[in-house]
Amino acid sequence: MANFRKSFNFRNGVQVDDDNLVVNSNGLVGIGTSVPSEILDVRGTTKVVGLVTATEIFTSNAIISGVSTFSGGIKVGIVSVGQNGIVTATSGVVTYFGDGGKLSNLPTSQWVDADVGLGFTSIYAQGNVGVATVDPRFTFQVGGNANSSLTGFSGGVGINSRGSILATGIITATTFSGSLTGTVTGNIVGDINSTGVGTFSNLKVGTVTIGSGVVTATTFKGSVLGDVTGIASTATSLSGTPNITVATITATAVNTNNSTTGVSTATTFHVGTGGTGFTALSGGRIGVGTALPTSEFQIRKSSDSLLEVISDTGSARISIGQSVGVGKSTGVLRFGDADKTLDLINNDTGNLNYYLHAGTAGVGTGRFEWVYGQTNAQLMSLTHTGSLGLGKTNPDNTIHIVGTSTVTGNAFFGNNVTIKGALNAGTLNLTSLTGTLLGNVFTTSGVSTFSKVVVSAGSSLGIGTPTPIAGIDARDERGLFGSLGVGTEKFYGTEALAISGNTLIPYGGVGIGTTYFDPSGAVLQVYASLIDFYDGHLNIKSTSTVGFNTLSPRAIFDFGNVGSATTRPVMVVPNISSSTVNGIGQTPTGAIVFNTNTLKFQGYTGIAWTDFH
Repeated sequence: MANFRKSFNFRNGVQVDDDNLVVNSNGLVGIGTSVPSEILDVRGTTKVVGLVTATEIFTSNAIISGVSTFSGGIKVGIVSVGQNGIVTATSGVVTYFGDGGKLSNLPTSQWVDADVGLGFTSIYAQGNVGVATVDPRFTFQVGGNANSSLTGFSGGVGINSRGSILATGIITATTFSGSLTGTVTGNIVGDINSTGVGTFSNLKVGTVTIGSGVVTATTFKGSVLGDVTGIASTATSLSGTPNITVATITATAVNTNNSTTGVSTATTFHVGTGGTGFTALSGGRIGVGTALPTSEFQIRKSSDSLLEVISDTGSARISIGQSVGVGKSTGVLRFGDADKTLDLINNDTGNLNYYLHAGTAGVGTGRFEWVYGQTNAQLMSLTHTGSLGLGKTNPDNTIHIVGTSTVTGNAFFGNNVTIKGALNAGTLNLTSLTGTLLGNVFTTSGVSTFSKVVVSAGSSLGIGTPTPIAGIDARDERGLFGSLGVGTEKFYGTEALAISGNTLIPYGGVGIGTTYFDPSGAVLQVYASLIDFYDGHLNIKSTSTVGFNTLSPRAIFDFGNVGSATTRPVMVVPNISSSTVNGIGQTPTGAIVFNTNTLKFQGYTGIAWTDFH
C-alpha cells in the first residue's frame, strides 16, 4: 500500500468507526467525537511533535513541561508553571497584571510572607534591602554607603534593625526624638535631650535641660532656669532678675536694650586701656577719655573734643535744671523743634543771663558778637562797656547803627536829636507829637498828607487866604467833599450832606441829584428815584398847594393834569381789611379807604364808616 497512490472524493463526508474520525458534509473534522463543532474538533489528549502555528489558542488548562516561546500574545485562564518552569518573553520582560497575593519567592531571594498571629500576614526581607545601591550594608539603605568608616563610602542614608539612622544629607522632620549628633541646619521644634555637644546658629526651644554639657549658639533667646556656668560669648535681652557673678568682664561693647529691676554693682568700670576709653566710678563720676574724672561727667581728649546729641527725627535736647525730665525748673538747649532751628529755653520764671569775663580779673575783655557763618561777617556786637553796634564791630556810641534803620513803634529821645543833612520822611506821623514845635512848616510844592489835623479852639484854618475870618476860610477856593456834615458829630450812613439843627438858610436854590434848575426860580429841586420819610410829617401851610405835573395847582391837591403821565395815572387810597378799618382809633371825619373784604370804598362820617354807592 505504500506505493499506492490514489485520490478519493467523498461528497457527503467520511466516518471511521463511530467517533475515531469523522468528516461531515460541512467540512468539520472530529476526532473522538461524531459531532464536531469546529473545523478541527479533538476530544482527548493531543500530542504534537514539531511546530504548531496558530493565530489564536484558547484553552482552559495549559500544561507546558518544556520551554514555550510566544512571539505574540498569549491569553490564558490559568497558567501553571512547574517548579523548574520558565516563562520567557520575546523582549525579555514579563509584565504581570492582577492579584499577586499568591506570588511567592519574588525575587528568588529573601522575601518571606509570615503571619505572627495578628490576623494578617506581612512580607519581610530576610537580608538587607537597598534602594539606588547594589551593595546595601544596612537593613534598609538608600543611596551609597552612609558609614564613612566602611569601604566604598559615597554618602546616603542607612537604617539598621535597632532603629539607628545614619544620614549624610539633610534631615527634615516635624518631630525629632532621640540623640542628635552632627551639624543641624533649619528649625527644630520639640524637646531635645542630648548628652553630647550641640552647636546651633539659631535655636528656638520651649524648655532646654542641660546637664554638664556645653551650649554654643550665635543667638540664644528664651528663659534659662538654674545656674549657667562656662563661657558666654554674648548675652543680650536678659529679663527677670538674674544674678550674674563673674571675675572680670572684658568686652569691646556692653549693650543693653531692656530695663531691669535688679542692681548691678561695680566699684570701678573701665573700658579701654587703663580706663581711658570709658570709666564709671562708684562715687558717681563718669569719664570719657580719662580714668580719673574730676566732675560728674567729664570728656577729655588731647585735642578736638566733641559731644553729640542726635535725634534722627523730632528734636534733640539737652536739659539741665532742678526737676526730673524737661520740667518747669529746667533750662533746655533744643534743636529741630522748628525745622533747622536752635532754641535756648528757660522753662522757669527766672532770667536768661549772659556773662562775659565772669572769672578772675584781667585785661583785654572781649565782647558779645553775632557772626554770619557763611562769610564770617560780624552782624552785631555788644561791648563789655554796654555799647551796641549794628553793622559796626566797635561802636562809638551806646547804640551805633550803620545802614538804614526802621522804627515801627514809638521812639523816645531824652535829649537833643541831631540830624546831619536833610530829614526826609515819606510819611511823617505827628499824631503823638507833644511839646512845642518852634518855627514854621512851609512848603510851596509837593503833597502833604495828614490822617487827622486838629486846630485848637479859637484858631482858624485858611485855605487860599492868609487872614482866615472863620474856623475854615476858603472864600476864594472851591471845595469837593465826599460827605459833608453841618452841626453834627457823626454820619448815619452814606449820606452826602448831614445837617443837625433847624436852621438852613440857602441863598438861591438847592438842588439834590441835579446840576441845573428847571424852572430856574425853584428853591428846592430833587431828582431822585425815591424819597423816604421815617416817622416824620410833611406840613404844608394853608396858603400852599400841591400839584401833579403843573406849575399852577388849582386846589390844595391838583392831580388833574395826568393826561401826559405814562406810568399808572391813578390815585390809590389805603387798601385795608374790615378788621383793620374797625380797629382804627381817632379816625378823622372825611377819611376814605377801600375795604378789601367788601370791595367797596368807604368814608368816615364822624359816626361810622359808610359804603360809597
